Amino acid sequence: MHKYFLWLILTCCAITKGWGQYNEIGVFFGGVNPIADIGSTYYVFPTKPAIGLLYKRNIRKQLSLRADIKWFDLWDSDRRATTDARRNRDFAFQNRMVEMGAGVEYDFLHFDTHEPFKLLFTPYVHTGFYYFKMDRLYFDDITTPSQHAKYQTYPERDESWAIPFTLGVKTRLWGSRFLVGAEVSMRYTFTNNLDGSKSGKGVHFGNLNTNDWYMVSGLYLTYTFGAKKCNCFEFAK
Repeated sequence: MHKYFLWLILTCCAITKGWGQYNEIGVFFGGVNPIADIGSTYYVFPTKPAIGLLYKRNIRKQLSLRADIKWFDLWDSDRRATTDARRNRDFAFQNRMVEMGAGVEYDFLHFDTHEPFKLLFTPYVHTGFYYFKMDRLYFDDITTPSQHAKYQTYPERDESWAIPFTLGVKTRLWGSRFLVGAEVSMRYTFTNNLDGSKSGKGVHFGNLNTNDWYMVSGLYLTYTFGAKKCNCFEFAK
């Protein structure tokens, strides 16, 4: 999977050769939580940490291509739920995941790090596609007392896709080439089995007609590099 992430970065560079003003590379630290059939129904309520790497290629003043990879565990428990039905059921699950994505990021304000003495700040949105690998979970029996209803894991892993809907803000650190951003991203997945509630082997429960979501929220730090493309129209003004 890691070689595909490198391929994504090289592709971004190749298709934007001659366009870009600068590149960004950096790290992500944050948290994740599922929105599924087990656990809390709060949308942003991180339960496990997430770490990642990201790369951006600026292609227009307010538009960038973005590729990233993240590692995390999705975990939740009915003990954190707000409904009596879930708390009384008392199920829990944990799913090891790695995701790799590519998409576009749009800044609402002009954001050019080649203006060294200008305060830079902008909100932004991001979307695209994520491919992820996960454990294949299932429950053998959900009629037994909750302490005996343990999830199981298939020997082989599963894979699926997700669409991110991201809202964030970013700024430059003290006039340097370092940028820091904070974002919250909802991932709509094309699976209903992040929590083991709709596997091919075990019993099914919960809402079987809707797919699962998961949230990724946190901070990233990137370093910008590369020369700004000469814009002859700006000099002609």
